[in-house]
Amino acid sequence: MFRTAGLWLFLAACGSGASMATPSAPAAARAPIALTYLGVAGWQLEAAGKIVISDPYLSRPTNADAPLVPDAAAIAAHTPAHADLVLVGHSHHDHLLDAPSVALRTGAPLLGSLSTIRVGRASGLDDDHLRAVAGGDDLAFAGFSVRAIPSLHSRIGDRLLFDDIAADPKLPMPAAQYREGGTLAYLIRIAGREVLVLDTANFIERELAGLRPEIAIIAPGLREQIHDYTCRLLHALGDPPIVIATHFDDWHGAPVDAPPSADLTAFGDEVHACAPHTRFVIPHHFERMTF
Repeated sequence: MFRTAGLWLFLAACGSGASMATPSAPAAARAPIALTYLGVAGWQLEAAGKIVISDPYLSRPTNADAPLVPDAAAIAAHTPAHADLVLVGHSHHDHLLDAPSVALRTGAPLLGSLSTIRVGRASGLDDDHLRAVAGGDDLAFAGFSVRAIPSLHSRIGDRLLFDDIAADPKLPMPAAQYREGGTLAYLIRIAGREVLVLDTANFIERELAGLRPEIAIIAPGLREQIHDYTCRLLHALGDPPIVIATHFDDWHGAPVDAPPSADLTAFGDEVHACAPHTRFVIPHHFERMTF
């Protein structure tokens, strides 16, 4: 009898301890979110007084074989005076070239792979403004959080482009020296909303399973080389309410709002077939969209 009573007291104490555990942080109040397409894979996200910029590529040099120098005028014309974070999904030049300059201009930390951090440091960012992630990191910032998700690059041909950028890179350098350095997707939680940024057309399904972003920014290029790319991706994400295309324009020259290509139209058709209730959006350059 005493053993039984003792057992019940023990269980009651455990239950009491569980009920006294520190509660999780309350969810942020839902507020509007604005997204501006910067061209190529670049985005500016604004919500609740915070600004996050991903993969800004505004210089768009036409000669990739020459040493690449960020275009200060183009960056100043299309980035705010202040931002809270600059994200880079991988370290090819059309994602990384301008990111350190945008971070320096806005005072934002630069977050990305070791290759991205090496270029950021060589560009003049100090260690207080560099955030290295390898995937699996879930970082808290003032007013928002970012989960770095291991991912894969689209199936381009030159495998040399998938190396890391060497330590202490000498800038400026041509496009070929901007190696991939590992690819990351990002889940941004802000203002009670969740946005997934997938800046190249490939993914690791198990890393996305269970995520439920309201908005998924998805690259379609070369998806035909990935088995059932669109349906597998959307279903892994729970068929997001909104899918926005990214990295579909010509990154070699000035941004142009050309009519949707056959491939982009086909991607939209795939989204509608796989997830009939998902809204598919093709953005215009520098147009601010509010959701």
